[in-house]
Amino acid sequence: MKNMNSKILMGATLLGGEIFTVAAASAAVQPAPEKQNRKSEERPPIVVIMTDQQTARAMSCAGNPHVATPAMDALADDGVNFSRGYCPYPLSGPCRASLVTGRMPYEVGAFDNDIRPHEEDMQQGIGNRMAAAGYECLYAGKWHVPEVNIPETGTGFRKISNLDDPGLASACDKALGEYDGRKPLFLVASFLDPHEICEHGRFESLKYGELDSYTIDDCPNLPRNFMPSTYEAEALELEHRSSPRYHDTYTYTQDDWRRYLYAYYRLVERVDREVGRLTEVLKRHGIYDKAVIIFLSDHGDGVAAHRWNQKWALFEEAINVPLIVKAPKGEGLTGVKNDEALSNVGLDLYATVADYAGVKLDTERYRGRSLRPVVEGRQTGLHDEVFVETLLSGVGIRGWSIIEGRYKYVLYQWGRNREQLYDLEEDRGEMLNLAVDRQYAPELQRLRRKMYDWGVKIGEKKLVRNLKHFVEKDK
Repeated sequence: MKNMNSKILMGATLLGGEIFTVAAASAAVQPAPEKQNRKSEERPPIVVIMTDQQTARAMSCAGNPHVATPAMDALADDGVNFSRGYCPYPLSGPCRASLVTGRMPYEVGAFDNDIRPHEEDMQQGIGNRMAAAGYECLYAGKWHVPEVNIPETGTGFRKISNLDDPGLASACDKALGEYDGRKPLFLVASFLDPHEICEHGRFESLKYGELDSYTIDDCPNLPRNFMPSTYEAEALELEHRSSPRYHDTYTYTQDDWRRYLYAYYRLVERVDREVGRLTEVLKRHGIYDKAVIIFLSDHGDGVAAHRWNQKWALFEEAINVPLIVKAPKGEGLTGVKNDEALSNVGLDLYATVADYAGVKLDTERYRGRSLRPVVEGRQTGLHDEVFVETLLSGVGIRGWSIIEGRYKYVLYQWGRNREQLYDLEEDRGEMLNLAVDRQYAPELQRLRRKMYDWGVKIGEKKLVRNLKHFVEKDK
């Protein structure tokens, strides 16, 4: 059966996605209890495990020979590994605002790490909604919406740990020991790593200790897409130059880039060990087999592709993130890699948690889709396209992307070569910009139109203005 499921869900065709909005509410009013379609005692525990700045292919179960992630691999063995999960925005604060509210960062006003989402959206946040639905909501680790640590009140969660990767499993162990089981459980465990690559790149001290010594011979080779693509967006070069604190690799040699990759994969292994400790805690408390477990990261990392570190850019390495869903034992597929279902994790997480909790969402405002039907083998695809947005904050340039079918379209607000079109089946590394090739003009115009329509739908005036002349010219 496992092999048959794998054959069913493996696919060359890449589908895409929509997204969802949140029911607006007064900032002073907590969300009313949602209509439930399952009895409370039948609703499963739900556990969300999150890393920070982990690109999708930084797992050994993703075929990466440079990293060993036994804990993540074990979750994939027990569930479905979605290879086409995308973040809504490649930066922690805006992405986490989306994860909490179920809306795109633009819709909740979260453009950067220090911006608080609209209060009415936070009142309808996932913790408040799950608490209103009768769940015991616990939160451990990094929050960053926008505070690094979750506030003591107002989110619907009970804080059981501040940011503390080495102590997170123990904090969850203690909290679960005190959990009386009268309410169904919703637990979020949020780790920092491999985010420490930011400090490593700047030659700063690492929060959780320095890496063991190594030589250049221990380091991975450079990726095939190490060099810039053809007709690469000028916006990226301008951003690189303007932000030396974040893009501190401007003096890097090729060997320095190899060292960067080595350090990054060791930090992934560091957090994988903590994920393993946490899953052992869940097993000791009898929760693991009963629970829906969703593993993801908030965004990826440049990992030397196109000489890029950090995030912000709309390259695959920065926006494609790990996404694994394990259903309660006996209620979902196991050991399956799904290459077909496109997901926007910031939005679909909200819908998936609500689905398993028996909470019915307003589909006019929540455009996310639950991953549950795919996990249970009732369908293989999810969305028709997904949208990703960004802000290159050093130079103030907005950017947008749509991934649909085999093609990916990218638009930056200004600068030369501000449009990119890539064939992700033939050119996963995004080395050949097809936007300048006349034979791909129909695909380019079709995706422009889809992105324009998306901008109209969510009221994104800058996006609409940047595409209006293309759309009008085509009439």
